[in-house]
Order: sequence, then C-alpha cells, then structure tokens
Amino acid sequence: MKIGIDIDNTITTTRPTLIDYCTKYNNEVVKRNLKLNRKGYNISNFFAWTQEEQMDFSKKYLEGIVLSAPLKDNAKKIIEKISKDNYIYIITARKNPDFVDPYNMTKKYLDENKIIYNELIVGCEDKYKFCKDNNIDIMIDDEPQNIEPISKLIPVIVFADEQNEMCEGNNIYKVHNWLDVDKIIEKI
Repeated sequence: MKIGIDIDNTITTTRPTLIDYCTKYNNEVVKRNLKLNRKGYNISNFFAWTQEEQMDFSKKYLEGIVLSAPLKDNAKKIIEKISKDNYIYIITARKNPDFVDPYNMTKKYLDENKIIYNELIVGCEDKYKFCKDNNIDIMIDDEPQNIEPISKLIPVIVFADEQNEMCEGNNIYKVHNWLDVDKIIEKI
C-alpha cells in the first residue's frame, strides 16, 4: 500500500507550541484584543491577523517552532513498522515564504529523528489531488481542509483534536496515538 502522512500534528506535536507562540505574539505585538480560534489549525486561522502579521510571525518564529516540535509517542516505531510493507510518502504543505528551504528543513528534521519514508513531498497545497494522482491508499492527517475531501477517495486516519472534531463519516478513522494508527492500518 501507499500511505501518505502529514508531518505537523501527526508525526509531531506542533499545534500546542504553535498556539502558545501565536497567543504571545497576538498579545505582545498585534495588541488588538483578538480572540483565539481554538478550532484553528494554522497561523492563518488562530487569530484574525492581517497578511502582514502572518508573514511577520512566520519569518520570526514558524521554522523554529516546527523544528523543535517533539515527535508523538510511538510515531517513529510505528512508521518504521508500517514502512516494511508499505510505501511511505511524507506530504506537507510547508512552502516558501513561510520557510526559507522547506524541503531540506523537513528532510533534516525527519533524518535527525530517524523517521523512515520513501518520498518527501513539500509545498503540497492540494493533498486530495496528490492522493488521487499518486494512487495513495491511506492518508494520515489532522486538517479539516484535507480530511473531508480525501475521505471521499480513500481512508483518512485522523489525529483527533479540537480543529477536526467536526470531521466525521465514512472513511474517517479518529485516533489518539500511533498505536491506534497501527491497529487501523492492520484492519484496512
């Protein structure tokens, strides 16, 4: 099987740190009393920031946040296990200008953390199209904008969190950890 895996909030625990940094930036730099959207999933929808504020935050903090995000428990072990019988794509929307060199930055992080994969795809803004065009069999993701459309095509394993609690239906498998991911992949 071909398995696609997003990196942020599936392999890593990026979201809590990102929320903390965004909240601090919002309070100390933006200073417009904006409320945190707890169901947001990236800097474009945590707060109602302007494009300039988003770019400023990205340039100052985003790369450091994603590079310091710890791996989720058992991610390395389960990805290594499933890579023995499956082709693993790491698929991420990371791109310029948010990141200076998204491919090499992501590759370095994965290599340093010994995450096994066959191909790394960066700058992928349409994961549905990528999955369809590359005959992906299972996708592991956390963002609603990806989950709903992809689930109409293939099974999507979803790391359940506030931002995707509304995602329900056929082909959507909610998990809380990588041990659950392993069990679902074995069933599919």
